[in-house]
Amino acid sequence: MGSGPVTRPLAIITNAMSTGNIRRGSWVEPLLVGEKDVAHFKMSRVDEIPDILEQCAAMGAETVVVNGGDGTADLVFAGLLNHQAYPRLPALALLPAGKTNMTAAGWSLVGKPEDALRTVLDCRNRNEISEHVVERPVLGVHRGGAHPPLYGAFFGAAEVVDGIQFCRSHIYPLKMPNALSHTAAISLLLWRSIFTRQNNRSITVAGDNDLAESGQFFVIAVTALDLLLLGLRPAPDTANSASGPLTYLSLRTGAPTTLRAMGSLFTRRVGPGPGRTVRTAERLTLNFSGAYTLDGELYEARADETLTIDGSKRLRFIQFPKHAST
Repeated sequence: MGSGPVTRPLAIITNAMSTGNIRRGSWVEPLLVGEKDVAHFKMSRVDEIPDILEQCAAMGAETVVVNGGDGTADLVFAGLLNHQAYPRLPALALLPAGKTNMTAAGWSLVGKPEDALRTVLDCRNRNEISEHVVERPVLGVHRGGAHPPLYGAFFGAAEVVDGIQFCRSHIYPLKMPNALSHTAAISLLLWRSIFTRQNNRSITVAGDNDLAESGQFFVIAVTALDLLLLGLRPAPDTANSASGPLTYLSLRTGAPTTLRAMGSLFTRRVGPGPGRTVRTAERLTLNFSGAYTLDGELYEARADETLTIDGSKRLRFIQFPKHAST
């Protein structure tokens, strides 16, 4: 008699400090009762990631479940690509358990984290994980000097980052549902762009196919995702775009430009227009002084530092049909 499919080792990395996990408490362990060859690692500090990934590699985990939000996913991306604990990179299953979960929604799992994890475990027990693995380019931010590259899915800079900082301090603490928080945040950012005086910080951008811009911007964004918050889909200018895995979007400052762009919230499509550039690219460089964000986490750029963004690295993700994990 057969003993059924041989289950392959699986690791779960839980960010105990993510918004979803703080709210849910210890919800993972009850789902692991009776599961063989599954290790659950809890982290609360960034510097724990390399050691955890080494333990995942040592146990032979071919699948790593990331239980957190966009920021947690980025930490795991960087741990895998910068520290090279794995001889062959594992497939990643991203659970939507953070304040922002754009990366999980775009590349991996949606719905309730509990249901998503059950789907992964069931698929593993049927030895069907490999049928749902998709390779994606990951956005890399190279800062030069001794700084290791950052990896993620969405880069943002310019005036919009000031609004993000405000939202983190004043809107997110209200603990509203994610969709409502993001709607309120975007509404506030648009209001700021139309009715408040912009600062004089300048950004210079250069990229493929003679892409060159400089001046004051409300939004500078680079993404490897097909969909952004609120279901917005970038629609690049194909005539002037280089073939590449990244989408570059810029919106100049000023009320007229912002008002024209507001139609995108209704059509869910963000394309080029007056004061607005949307193009694909392989590689970009940016020079500016001030804050920028990578998937919601904030960093600081210096005037004498060039940021290089590319999509040369790739990772593998577990992605089910959207109804399968909900």
